[in-house]
Amino acid sequence: MSEVDAEELCDDITHALGHSWFFDPQTITVAINGGAVTLMGTVRSERERKMAAAAAWAEPGVTDVTNELVVA
Repeated sequence: MSEVDAEELCDDITHALGHSWFFDPQTITVAINGGAVTLMGTVRSERERKMAAAAAWAEPGVTDVTNELVVA
């Protein structure tokens, strides 16, 4: 498996979340450690929380997703 570019992966996930009308990119922070992604911040519903995790998992190179998003 090739080395994951953490900055590019973070940008790709942030871009994917920002292009969805479900999410306000101002309320979600993406942290990357290798292929492990941590989502932090707030969303409006449990459905949005699950969808954000699914969007992160969909990016090539992601090996783990920790979903710390809070429904507010």
